[in-house]
Amino acid sequence: MKTKIFLSIALTGACTFLACKKMDSTYAQYVVPDGIIYPGKATAPSVKSGLNKVQLSWLRGSDPKVVKARVFWNNFTDSVELAIPADQPVISYTVNNLIENFYSFTIKTYDKEGRVSVPVEVSGAALGDRYRSTLLNRVVSSSTFNLANTLSLQFEPVLPGSSIVNTEIEYTTTTGALKTVTVLPGTLALQLTDYQTETGYKLRTQHLEANVVDPFFSNDQLVENFLLNKSEWRVIDFSSQNPDANNISIPANMIDGNPATRWVSLATTSRYPHHITVDFGALRTIKTVSLWRWVQATPDERGPNVVQYLGSTNNVTWTDLGTYNFDRLTNNEQVFTIPNLPKVRYLKVVAVSGPQTFVVLGEVNVSVK
Repeated sequence: MKTKIFLSIALTGACTFLACKKMDSTYAQYVVPDGIIYPGKATAPSVKSGLNKVQLSWLRGSDPKVVKARVFWNNFTDSVELAIPADQPVISYTVNNLIENFYSFTIKTYDKEGRVSVPVEVSGAALGDRYRSTLLNRVVSSSTFNLANTLSLQFEPVLPGSSIVNTEIEYTTTTGALKTVTVLPGTLALQLTDYQTETGYKLRTQHLEANVVDPFFSNDQLVENFLLNKSEWRVIDFSSQNPDANNISIPANMIDGNPATRWVSLATTSRYPHHITVDFGALRTIKTVSLWRWVQATPDERGPNVVQYLGSTNNVTWTDLGTYNFDRLTNNEQVFTIPNLPKVRYLKVVAVSGPQTFVVLGEVNVSVK
């Protein structure tokens, strides 16, 4: 019995040995004597985007045998070869002349015998007009024009972490020259004392995001609407005023910059229409007139349904600037575009009709060219 067991084991071992010999001969053609040597690969690669370009960077690594690298893109149809100096710890290369798109890059390093490393793949975008169109200009909260022909700009604060580097204002001076002023992120106000009236200005904002090589300017934004400085206005005429001891109903409340204050016409005997007349102090080319009802927490619906605007250069002869429907049920600013850009010094705001015999209104603004 024992003899049979020993013979069985011996036969099994012999078969296994013969099978292994056959397997070794099958794979012998793939065995490389002494193994394959791979040069050190590109380490910690990174990508930064730029205008029609991509910047690649990686650590050289500690393998002294590496002497060059090759970068491939566009499915290996494009490539570039660059030397790897022994004393250069960081390798950087910029791929230029790329159309705006997303790209994959493969980096291979080589030793002087031509042996190649394990490939390393990274991805990144070349930027262009599509990217530029996503960049926002810094917000100008107000552009105000005064009698001295000074254009005053107020900017919204730049929030922490913003990519804004600066903002440029390009305008025409009183001598007809183009001038550019750079506004830093910490600047909240700017006065253009040499601004040429009715020329407008261009606004563009420079951004630098963390993964972008160079700063990018946003697209130019042309600004042609400026609010008149109401501190220089005067109310020179009005149809009536509800009497009060604390000036809570006077027509001057219409130009104090606060829609929460009000003008109330005589509430006892007056009838529509009601009006106030303001003097800008100089001829101005009007683009829009804005009107608010009296704005408060509890809505006041005693505004007009229809309003009319009249303009004059001399406070004697008046030009009809249009009649418009007015929504007395909203607290929102209601902006009315005045046709033909009339040049006037005096503006008459007329409440044509409404649900009451009297009228309550909050504020009026005028934008000019």
